[in-house]
Amino acid sequence: MMIKPAIQKIYVILAKQQEKADFQWLCRLLSGLFSYVNLTSNLYLIGEGLPESMPRIERIQKDVGKFLKTNLFARLYLHFVHSAPLTTAKEIDYYLRYYYQSLKRASGEFDREGFIHQEVPRLILLPVIAPDNRVESASLIGLLNALKSVFMLPCLYLDQSTFFLAQDEDLLTYTEKTYFGSGDSREPDEIACNMFYQDLIDDSLAKLASKTVFMSAPCPASLIISARDGTVYGCMDAFRKNECLTDIYGKSADELMEVYYEHDHSKRDCLGCRRRMAEVFADLPISETKKHYIGALLSQCQDF
Repeated sequence: MMIKPAIQKIYVILAKQQEKADFQWLCRLLSGLFSYVNLTSNLYLIGEGLPESMPRIERIQKDVGKFLKTNLFARLYLHFVHSAPLTTAKEIDYYLRYYYQSLKRASGEFDREGFIHQEVPRLILLPVIAPDNRVESASLIGLLNALKSVFMLPCLYLDQSTFFLAQDEDLLTYTEKTYFGSGDSREPDEIACNMFYQDLIDDSLAKLASKTVFMSAPCPASLIISARDGTVYGCMDAFRKNECLTDIYGKSADELMEVYYEHDHSKRDCLGCRRRMAEVFADLPISETKKHYIGALLSQCQDF
């Protein structure tokens, strides 16, 4: 009997411009896919600039809220990933007032519910900010601190042009997580891949001391949806190789998941995926201790 794992990660690569009808298809599909997640699942909305992406992020967050209201034992971690200029205090205040606080207000019902029951809210908002290379650490700390004060969990995405920010240990204490991207590309496709690989390597490092053989284990069950061309991929390896699973148009979530489970292991190269992520992160600005552990992971890869 085939085991049907819950989808742990859903990545949505938002389009710069999208026909209204196509976006409606995307929203209906996502609303159906929420039934296939569990209490630790993550939804990533990856756009370019927040002003352009905001209407679509708001709509999708609204649909997440509807799902959670009717499924009282569900929880979802919502990451909205975007670049932002944020070079002046005025710009930072603008983003805080008109974007972040607006999204936070929309999740207020779940914050109150969590407070009443003294538990983690069922909707967790994690803004992932790709800052401008002209930003000053002090200004960025002000924004991150303001986000934490309203119980948002801010993350950073740093590429080659902003690696210098990783040298500020005080800044990093204000982030829930810092992601690193190889090169200086901020294309949503690249960001999605790099975030997936870093989450995978962090999970692998956490298991390194275990005697359990995990390097050849399947990667987290994931879906990558490109709103740019309406295609769906069954894992990050397939996405990187442009091996499309299906398209999003004219299909229900149940039909999509039927195709996903049929092809779940047919073309997935999870060991190759883990090897690639270890090789990529060996050259990024991380601690020497972590690089040592990554070397150990690469050694394990060679054993399979």
